[in-house]
Amino acid sequence: MVPTLGHVDLRPDVSLMRTISREHRIPVFDLGRLACLGVYLDVLEPGMVRTGDPVTRQEGP
Repeated sequence: MVPTLGHVDLRPDVSLMRTISREHRIPVFDLGRLACLGVYLDVLEPGMVRTGDPVTRQEGP
């Protein structure tokens, strides 16, 4: 979903991106601290992921 675009009955909301830009910046390679929001993961074992597979959540670095 892209919050700056409307979806069915939801209107676009640019305030979400402004909040992310202001409040959540993380280091990205040698590019400095960039506004980012998403799911970040490390693959511990390569293979197929299926509906119902167990997932473990760990806090970031």
